[in-house]
Amino acid sequence: MKNYYLSTRYVPQLLNFLVVTFCVTLCSFVSAQADSTAAEKIAVVDVQLAVLQTERAQAQLSELKEQDDFKKNLKAVSDIEVELKAMVETYQKDRAVMSAQKRAEEEKRIVEKQKDGNYIATKLQQSRKEWAELAMEAQAKNLTRVLQNLVEEQGIGLLLRADGGVVLHAGPPYDISLQVTERLNQIK
Repeated sequence: MKNYYLSTRYVPQLLNFLVVTFCVTLCSFVSAQADSTAAEKIAVVDVQLAVLQTERAQAQLSELKEQDDFKKNLKAVSDIEVELKAMVETYQKDRAVMSAQKRAEEEKRIVEKQKDGNYIATKLQQSRKEWAELAMEAQAKNLTRVLQNLVEEQGIGLLLRADGGVVLHAGPPYDISLQVTERLNQIK
């Protein structure tokens, strides 16, 4: 029991130490590499951004937005937002003169309306998530080929994914996401 407490207590500190150590090591490695090999460089790519901005993905998104269910859900969310805003304004205005029972009823109605809106918004988010997954699947082979070509052409020695949570900051000269999008658009 005591060993379990000690191990769970120090795990976050150990992980922080390992991350810092990794970053310092990576920085010194990159610095050493920059001195020894000027031709190799570091680049960052936001794969999801690159793929979802392609003409093909945007056309698929337009098709999704034209589907009856999607339009209906989008309108429903908008209508619920307007209705909810009116309900809250009326409640706030009349709250002082309402009985405790009437206030409870109105609060319950507002909460129910919020739940309805959240449910429909979740359905919309799921539709967009499915669109993104399909777009990523459709471009997987082309993406691999485009990335390999860019790495070879530009002498990239280290390519990091910006959408994986590893890269905290990368300036525009390091980001090749738009180049990837342009090349994916060229593939028909």
